[in-house]
Amino acid sequence: MNDSHRVSAAQQVVSIETASETHFNNKHRVNSKADHKMSNIVTNDSKAPVRDPRRIQFGILGPDEVRRMSVTDGGVLYAEIYENGRPKLGGLMDPRQGVIDRTSRCQTCAGNMTECPGHFGHLELAKPVFHIGFLTKIIKTLRCVCFYCSKLLISPTNHKLTEIVKETKGNPRKRLGHVYDLCKGKNICEGGDDIDINKAEAGDEPDQMKKKQNTHGGCGRYQPSIRRVGLELTAEWKHLNEDSQEKKIFLTAERVHEIFKHISDEEVIIIGMDPKFARPDWMCITVLPVPPLCVRPAVVMFGSARNQDDLTHKLSDIVKCNAELIRNEQSGAATHIIAENVKMLQYHCATLVDNDIPGIPKAQQKSGRPLKSIKQRLKSKEGRIRGNLMGKRVDFSAESRSVERVYDN
Repeated sequence: MNDSHRVSAAQQVVSIETASETHFNNKHRVNSKADHKMSNIVTNDSKAPVRDPRRIQFGILGPDEVRRMSVTDGGVLYAEIYENGRPKLGGLMDPRQGVIDRTSRCQTCAGNMTECPGHFGHLELAKPVFHIGFLTKIIKTLRCVCFYCSKLLISPTNHKLTEIVKETKGNPRKRLGHVYDLCKGKNICEGGDDIDINKAEAGDEPDQMKKKQNTHGGCGRYQPSIRRVGLELTAEWKHLNEDSQEKKIFLTAERVHEIFKHISDEEVIIIGMDPKFARPDWMCITVLPVPPLCVRPAVVMFGSARNQDDLTHKLSDIVKCNAELIRNEQSGAATHIIAENVKMLQYHCATLVDNDIPGIPKAQQKSGRPLKSIKQRLKSKEGRIRGNLMGKRVDFSAESRSVERVYDN
């Protein structure tokens, strides 16, 4: 009896091992079929060899580049999303910006939901607004240039400035901080005497005339101190240039944009920027890029109802506020009404980028839930970078698992 029991037990072990091997072989065969199917998939990706990147050039999107990369001719004009049951052209779900339905095709690239990468649109703002991500840089740049003539508060021939440019060659990112430290104590624009060059030629000494010609042509006016109050900037003068001048004013983004626009390319390089990739006036938004539909897909609820993304809700607020500002300007509304519209447009554009600004009320849904802005989607552990794009937390690490087998002791 014992021998027969041993034989039957051995047969069971052999049969179990054979079954496990058969299961493994079948699984391997299925995987090889799946791999073969995957290898036969035809994609539209280019087969051209890609050159290895050597460096990355960061910059700011200028208004011309935003218009050039946009597929919405004339910009996004309507806050409405659908018209007669279909996505509206010129609306926030413009079919030229991509598709989020399995049955639709993109009107720009003719791709379906898996093939179309999405395309940007744009929105022409009635007035410039500050980019909330660059507000600190805007204040520093304002303190480096003249409020009236947009020239540097210190002459480019100054030996300290020349040393700064030499020391930061190859690393212009730190240059703005050094130039700011040099200019922040200046209360007057240098080179104001250069305006009287005709008088100098008439009766001044040759040495004095030469000295005045060496200046960089500043206006010689007193400069205000720039401070930030919430999403606004104020300019306050200690010494007035004219008797009729106000001592303190609110500095609009339109005025700052005009100051930055008149800074020469040479002085843009001196303060650490590249006029080809990042001009100071681009830190004020005049043309807002509208992200493609795949970045802000609508969630299908029960039936045919759709719940729009937080970014789409915020973009809708911007389009409505912008349209109201245009109407009030065309109808000749009072100055304080237009100023209130600009203030509201600034708030919506700021909370689109960052909805967690200290001292600023958060943008909310009707339910009271704060909207998730672009910055909140990218940062932190749960953001796109660390949460989705990064594969592992530590290199050269792996996960090991122990799986029980029948023949393991």
